[in-house]
Amino acid sequence: MKDDFWHPKWQSSPRPSRSTRRAAKRSKASSRGGIVAHLPGRRNPIIIQFESKLEQRVLYLLLARKSVWDIREQPEPFKYHGRDGRRKHHFFDFLVTLTSGRIVAVAVKPMKLVVRHRFLLDLEDIRSAMTREFADDVVLITDQDFTKAAALNAERFHAFARCRNESLQKRLEDLACSVTFPQTVEAMQKRLGAGADGFRAIFLAIFDGVLSADKTKEIGLKTVVRLGGDS
Repeated sequence: MKDDFWHPKWQSSPRPSRSTRRAAKRSKASSRGGIVAHLPGRRNPIIIQFESKLEQRVLYLLLARKSVWDIREQPEPFKYHGRDGRRKHHFFDFLVTLTSGRIVAVAVKPMKLVVRHRFLLDLEDIRSAMTREFADDVVLITDQDFTKAAALNAERFHAFARCRNESLQKRLEDLACSVTFPQTVEAMQKRLGAGADGFRAIFLAIFDGVLSADKTKEIGLKTVVRLGGDS
């Protein structure tokens, strides 16, 4: 089942997943599905699949980054020789193209499995064999690299961005230039005077870089915001 659905602002139905590997069967220990994303590098919205809750969280975090141009899940396997001389292959979870043109192969694994399976040794062999024809860099993301709140914020950003009100965002930008910071989200919402729409606008502004806040913690009415920041 898809995690998101087609939105009326998109003029065509989402394109199917570009995964080259058949998704694993559903089990009690896994969670799989898909997210409909509108990426800068794609003309039409596209379905991006995930095979675990961890992959889903990482995918939302990637989609929330302004430096991401395109994401392809489960690309063709990367073939290499291990340190034991044996021929091996590895399916990366995501192949991420950045706005700079660099391509990053992303492996997503729980830290306990990284340790249990000694995956860092495999990753060293993969990195040594990696060619620019496949990717410019290799990155491992585990459950210890981000907070659940950060992933939840990224998921909400993805949902709020689908109903972005540009005129309200501009009003918020103008307001941000006339108030003294720090402010709470609640105080900014009252000044903006747009109710729930105002909260969403402030939330988007934090990810856009107009405002800044600690995104490792769940963003709510009591969250303290400042002017500007990294997105």
